[in-house]
Amino acid sequence: MGRPYAADTEVRLAWWALVKLKRTMNPIMRREMTALLGPDHESLLVTHSHDGLIDASNSRYWISTQVESALQRKLDQMSGGAIAICGPRGVGKSTLLKKACQGRLGPFPALHFHTIVQTPANYRPEEFLLSLFQSVCRDYLALYGRRPRTPFLFRSRARAAHRPRRLYHSARRWAQLLSGLGLVVLAIQQEVREVADAIYQSAHPAAAIWAVDVREWTVTAWQEHPTISRLVLLAAGALLVWWANPRTWLSGRPARRLVQDCHNYLNLLQHIQSVSASTSLGASGRALTLGIGRTSGSSSRTFTYPELVWEFRSLLSRISAIERQDNWKVFIGIDELDRLGSSEQARAFLAEIKAIFDVPRVYFVLSVSEDIGAAFIRRGLPTRDVTDSSLEDVLVIEARALEESRQLLQMRVPGFTDPFVALVHALSGGLPRDLIRYTRKVTETHRRTGQPGLAALARDVLWEEAAQALAGFRVLLARHDDSAATAHTVHDLHTLIALIRDADSTRANPELEQRILQLAHAVHPPHGEGADPIGERDQRWEEFSCYLYFIGTLLEVFARRNFAARKAAYTGPEKPPAADLQRLAEARLEMTVSPHSARKILEQFRVHWALRPATLPRIVPQPGPDAQHNRAAVHNRS
Repeated sequence: MGRPYAADTEVRLAWWALVKLKRTMNPIMRREMTALLGPDHESLLVTHSHDGLIDASNSRYWISTQVESALQRKLDQMSGGAIAICGPRGVGKSTLLKKACQGRLGPFPALHFHTIVQTPANYRPEEFLLSLFQSVCRDYLALYGRRPRTPFLFRSRARAAHRPRRLYHSARRWAQLLSGLGLVVLAIQQEVREVADAIYQSAHPAAAIWAVDVREWTVTAWQEHPTISRLVLLAAGALLVWWANPRTWLSGRPARRLVQDCHNYLNLLQHIQSVSASTSLGASGRALTLGIGRTSGSSSRTFTYPELVWEFRSLLSRISAIERQDNWKVFIGIDELDRLGSSEQARAFLAEIKAIFDVPRVYFVLSVSEDIGAAFIRRGLPTRDVTDSSLEDVLVIEARALEESRQLLQMRVPGFTDPFVALVHALSGGLPRDLIRYTRKVTETHRRTGQPGLAALARDVLWEEAAQALAGFRVLLARHDDSAATAHTVHDLHTLIALIRDADSTRANPELEQRILQLAHAVHPPHGEGADPIGERDQRWEEFSCYLYFIGTLLEVFARRNFAARKAAYTGPEKPPAADLQRLAEARLEMTVSPHSARKILEQFRVHWALRPATLPRIVPQPGPDAQHNRAAVHNRS
């Protein structure tokens, strides 16, 4: 008897020794592996899954932010009306709109009836409201498991095909209800139990075919344990009644009537109906025939715009009144309002449809451009805008910070380390849409080249970005000016693009980076004889050169060795904020506002990171014969 006990003790001791060894060895192994990989081990790209990049719109990859809490607080303070979400393109307005309409802003999902529509680029207010009206009707029918009915001429066969199914569901619900009520009465009324007992005694010979054990147990429970049998019957009856759900039969008449009205609205909005009547009276003899005929007809007409607005408001009011009984809210999402083009078109759109925004307990969530949000913020000034009378509030979404981008990418691409997060965050400016796009580009480059290092991947991605920018500007430059000086510049840009595409990304190329920075510091491209030195081309050149300056700065930060050591030396709580890597993303966003301001941010960052001098000798190409001499100077310096 002692041997099994001793063996069990040995197994337990071995198990505890293994657990203790694991706890002791894990930190040591982790430290040794980190030492083998080197101090810059996070600069190696080792991703575990790319599903978050492939299925970018999947809701399971959404992460909560402070903006969602702010939107939820604003909605809680409103009893209905329109609220707008504004921000730059790609910042996540559509995602936030979907989460608000679906009731997924908080930690626990809320029950909302919602409809989300896209704003067309070219619109008429009647057509948009007509489309929104139909979308609400279809979504409300889908909420109750219904489908829109086809016109009468095509509906007879479909209704005949679905009639057996409807009869089956109706019979099943009635059977459940009657069976449940019968079991409840059998459990409560003693007289009914006695009648059932008499029926059982009379049918006892027929019941002999049952299994003996089941019959004896049933008889014993029925006769000797009446309390237990009553409780079982009562529970079974209540369960059947609950499955039949008679409450919907009693209190669901308004909802069923509204469902029928949605069917009718869809038929009225989609089809033209006509009704005709004919009356005739005749008499005939051998040679005389007398007939009197009369035919009348009528056809339905489409709603006028005021009638359409009134009917739509009435429908929304009835939906909100019915769904409020179950603590539901009604949300209407109008997405992509910034696709209308100019801000004047968006204001005209709001002016036309604002009549539907003031329905009680109905929330309209709109995604608008930054211009509309700025116009609402200026509502306190003497000038009054249509946004003041259309919108209840505006929520401004800013680009994501570096830490928020890290959380987003760790959810979508596990193993995407901090240096790569900083690279794609800087390229995207913190905009989630561009963040996912650049992350795809980095992972695709990693799979194509097989290079896991940060420096090689950064060179490959950034050189490709520079080549694309150069190619785009070449086309713009040649389109605006076809002079000899411009032709030389276009050819030089073509040569630089060829050098970038032929460069080896596995090795550093200071000469190529110097040429990119040198081009970024040119004041303007060469002008032809008689060309206007100030115009659209010079404005585009300023934007283009600032972007090249940005690419050159990223090359000096990420395409060098020992990124971790340099980051630790130049960033931290004790370092100035201008040296933070977040400033690169801010410079990228600032380019859309002012390239001069973005250049200032980059110059401050370069000073704190001890990069090359922020002001290289500025090249000022001149028109005429000196242009060729200036280009030669550019090549000599590079």
